[in-house]
Amino acid sequence: MKKTYLLLPIFLLASCSSSNDDNDSPNNNGNNNDNSPVLVTKMTMDGDVLTFTYNGSKISQIKNLTEGSVTTFIYAGDLISQSVVNGSNTSLTTKFTYDGNGRLSKKTINGIDFGGSWNSESNYTYQANNNVKIVYTASTSGSTRSETRNAVLNADGSMSSWTGTLSRTQNNTTETATSTLKTVVYDTKNAPLKNITGYLKIIDNEDESGSAHNTLSYNHIVSYNNGTGTEWTIFKSNFEYNASGYPTKEIRSYYEKTGNTPSGSTDVNTYEYNHL
Repeated sequence: MKKTYLLLPIFLLASCSSSNDDNDSPNNNGNNNDNSPVLVTKMTMDGDVLTFTYNGSKISQIKNLTEGSVTTFIYAGDLISQSVVNGSNTSLTTKFTYDGNGRLSKKTINGIDFGGSWNSESNYTYQANNNVKIVYTASTSGSTRSETRNAVLNADGSMSSWTGTLSRTQNNTTETATSTLKTVVYDTKNAPLKNITGYLKIIDNEDESGSAHNTLSYNHIVSYNNGTGTEWTIFKSNFEYNASGYPTKEIRSYYEKTGNTPSGSTDVNTYEYNHL
């Protein structure tokens, strides 16, 4: 099953460039021109063309030129508190709440998506040893879904893996399932998203490079207990990088549920930056 981009506030940002010095200066995000952050200004993702506007290193707006949608962002200090997506078939508001340590504690999404109502809530409870419990509920015009994930974070706060259970009801039928995210494999380079103020606080965007590094291998499988089938998102990515170690191109290949057989579906994503 190919990854479908629906609700996401897709944020980005990244790298680059050269000056007369061949070595990167410290704390300049890999940019030798000055100490300003290197930010994505344009990218293609799954065929969509996106442009980005910033206030300093804070994302203020993303325009999807292909679909005609606009996402705007609101901050509370250095934390993203809200994003609003408006398009021909979509009007969604996402609100983010944080605990006293600046960690994401709650995320709600409400509005209309593809003509139908959408309401969801995720709650995050942080435990010892980089573990976090995520409880997710969602309802649409014709279905409900609830899921509990027991997740493990990496040292940088990005998602490593999870196991969980879920229940969904549609057409008056309730199904239960197990959900597993195998350990996400990241590279050691700079992710295009890493410099956006507050972005890495949103810990469950691991399939959208919600890490300081880029996702090389992703394997998420939902297996229903009553034999109704399996959902999966499995992909492997190859990247081309600029001299500062930020990606300029990603080839993302999707796989069937065994994880061994390519599905034949491939995305080519490209990134342009303000310092290139």
